[in-house]
Amino acid sequence: MAKKNNLKSIRLSDQVMDYVINFEGDGFNQKFENLVLFCMEQEETRKQKISFLDQQIVKQYKKLDALRQLTSEIGDVRRALTHLERQANDLSELMDELLEDKDEDQELPFP
Repeated sequence: MAKKNNLKSIRLSDQVMDYVINFEGDGFNQKFENLVLFCMEQEETRKQKISFLDQQIVKQYKKLDALRQLTSEIGDVRRALTHLERQANDLSELMDELLEDKDEDQELPFP
């Protein structure tokens, strides 16, 4: 362990004191130092994990945007097909009327 050249007096709340006292070590000073060292060791790992999770979030948002775009395009296609279906139905009705008129008027130009 490193030489301890720093002598400090600190005031702690009961909550912090309980936390330090429950950490690994023989006395308050060792427990406090072990706690700080542990936090220092974990800090870089946590930063890396947060960075990784941030990247995953960005990827998921990109996927979500792509799915929204695809959903919008599918909606556009559905609306276009519905419009075509209506036009086909209108054309079918018109053809039925023309065929009925043909039966009534023999001079119309189709067989």
